[in-house]
Amino acid sequence: MADKRDLPAEELPSNPWPLAVVLVALSGALVFLGLGRWRSASLMIAGAAGLAALLRLVLRARVAGLLVVRRRWIDVVGLASIALAIAALAFLVPPSR
Repeated sequence: MADKRDLPAEELPSNPWPLAVVLVALSGALVFLGLGRWRSASLMIAGAAGLAALLRLVLRARVAGLLVVRRRWIDVVGLASIALAIAALAFLVPPSR
C-alpha cells in the first residue's frame, strides 16, 4: 500500500449531481419532519439512503461523483444497512397517543 501514489486532484470524482438528488430527497424528509410527520420523514430518510446505495451500485465511480467515499461494496453495504436500520426503527417505534 505504501507504493500506491495519491491521485491528482483532476482525477478525483467531482460530479455533484447524484449527491444533489439524494440531498433533495433528504430535504423533502426535513419538510415532513417539520410538519410533525416523523414516521413519514424517517421512511423518506431511509429511502434517500437506499437511493444513495442504488446510485452508488449502478453508477461508475466517475459518474457517481461525490457519493464515492470508499470501495463500491463498502459504500453500498453501509448505505443499505443505514437505510434498513432507519426503516426498521420507523416501523418499530410505537405511535404516540
